[in-house]
Amino acid sequence: MTRNPTGLRRNSILTLAVTAVLGLSGCGVVPGLTVEQIPLPIPGGIGESITLTADFDNALNLPTRAKVKLNGTDVGQVTDIVAENYTAVVTMRVSQSAHIPVGTGAELRQATPLGDVFVALLPPPGESSDYVSDGDTLTGPTSAAATVEDLLVATSGLVDSGSLNSLTVILTELSKAVSANPDELAGSIEGLTTAITKFNQNAAAVDEAMANTRRLTDELAAGRAQIMASINKLAPAVDAVNGQIGMILTTLDKTNQVTASTNDFLNSDGDNLVELFGNLSTVLAGLREASGTLGLLADNVAVLTPKWVKSTPGSAAALSSKIFYLNPGVGFDSASRLPDVSDVDAASQSLQQTLTRLLARLNGTKGCCG
Repeated sequence: MTRNPTGLRRNSILTLAVTAVLGLSGCGVVPGLTVEQIPLPIPGGIGESITLTADFDNALNLPTRAKVKLNGTDVGQVTDIVAENYTAVVTMRVSQSAHIPVGTGAELRQATPLGDVFVALLPPPGESSDYVSDGDTLTGPTSAAATVEDLLVATSGLVDSGSLNSLTVILTELSKAVSANPDELAGSIEGLTTAITKFNQNAAAVDEAMANTRRLTDELAAGRAQIMASINKLAPAVDAVNGQIGMILTTLDKTNQVTASTNDFLNSDGDNLVELFGNLSTVLAGLREASGTLGLLADNVAVLTPKWVKSTPGSAAALSSKIFYLNPGVGFDSASRLPDVSDVDAASQSLQQTLTRLLARLNGTKGCCG
């Protein structure tokens, strides 16, 4: 096998350089040399680059010359960190071929718990046709991921504050509550399962009810104009009724008064009303008995009327003598008693006789008195 003398020479030179540095540091020849002063390896392959800046609230663990990554790939390194206005302004040199979209953010992350912090670029969602230029500042959100120190502090607080003990007590009590009544727990789970099953079986009915509700809502929305018009007309109608309340109350009061008076009349004059109906019955009976006489009287009046009209143009003296002659001289003593039904019959007969005499005079005969 052939060895490469050039490779052997380079390895020998590197070994001698490391041995010399370690020997000098161990013997104190290079005083004050610390680990922090040993330069970190510079990432290569950046090529043409642009300068970008990002503002962080906290960049305490970010070292100088830290890596800048995009989707897990090294695309640059940190060149400077400056504190301004209570923020850390981080300057980065990023490869121009990375094509960083506008709106990209940044987050400080650690690949491993003991690894160095690096800057992870976070492009915005979706595709972008605009990219940042040299000297721009990242406009996306910036933050710092949890570090090992933060994790240790949180764990210490969890242990020291008794949270684990409280969690243990909660789990113990829950275990006791569940294990003490396993049948009840099983029954509750079974009931919940049954309820969910029934609800699933009635899902179609629920969907139909929701659809009907939606249709009703649409109809109400469609008739909103008519509903609003009715509501607008309701206020004037109520005002009109309100304006007539006084008259309505007055009418009701008068109605109540009339009703009360009627009730008083019926209650107080009941006996008189019965007596009045009895008297009317007596009068109607008398008129029924005199119907024969009144019929003849009506016939005589019908015959007398045209002849009476012919005789009236005569002289007043002749008329007076005729009336005196026609006087039957029949009457009753009004002071002795009140008239009754028998007087109606007598008056009817008297009037009939008078009409008979009158017809006799008009016919030129003496007539009769029967």
